[in-house]
Amino acid sequence: MSKRFTRRKGFTVIELVVAIAIVGMLAALLLPAVESARVSARRLACMNHLRQMSLGLHLYHDAHACFPPGSYVMGPSFPTQSGWGWGAMILPSVDQGPLYRQIDFRAGTAVGDNLDLIETSVPLWCCPSDIAEQSITVNCLDHPPFDLASGNYCGSEGVLSEMSRVLIRDITDGTSRTLLLGERLVQPGLDGSLPFTSAWCGQVAFADDYQYRSVPHLMPTRVHPINASEYDPSCFGSRHAGGANFAFADGSIQFLNQNIDSVVFEAFGTAQGGEVLTLP
Repeated sequence: MSKRFTRRKGFTVIELVVAIAIVGMLAALLLPAVESARVSARRLACMNHLRQMSLGLHLYHDAHACFPPGSYVMGPSFPTQSGWGWGAMILPSVDQGPLYRQIDFRAGTAVGDNLDLIETSVPLWCCPSDIAEQSITVNCLDHPPFDLASGNYCGSEGVLSEMSRVLIRDITDGTSRTLLLGERLVQPGLDGSLPFTSAWCGQVAFADDYQYRSVPHLMPTRVHPINASEYDPSCFGSRHAGGANFAFADGSIQFLNQNIDSVVFEAFGTAQGGEVLTLP
């Protein structure tokens, strides 16, 4: 009688180990590519945020024949202004009409019901790459603690500054060579530093004083280069590797390398400086 042998179906231990090793190698090769795609997507989303804000500012210019003030703020020797900034002025143009209609622009940003409103997080103002929470908590000496919405986008003072009223024709350096907006990191107040953000509301203004925890506009200078320090409230910067996104006054969006020549960076911040520049 002949013996009949049947072969069992399945994997041997060696085959299983080889298969696992191949899968592990493929995963190791794919993970960096996936992470790189995510980083690129976050950077593009950030650029789109700036593009929408830039469009909102130009729509405001079309309606009012000038760009909005960077903020309604005056120095400490003057009566306290409302603090509302360019971000609050363009809310209707960036699909935030309901929030805009709740604001009492006759009062300061931190007066009455406005104090609760400025805690409202607007996703458009938040860079997807920043790790900050939706709001920061501010402790004051003369007022109870309050929460303030986080934000990553700041005006450039060549166009958007305190009590400004800039027209496109005033930008004699050229709109494609003058910064309008730039990125700025949220500083939640860790490691002994004070909390700072660039909230959509502008500056924080109580009835009798300002709380300098929201930075609505900055001047690009060689003293505060891009990404110089994440704890410097006067510094443009981001968590994108190597630089930050900026919007120019013509509506174009550019990623500026943090190693850009400091003189060039400072010149991009002026609207009437007369410098002759080319983009890096």
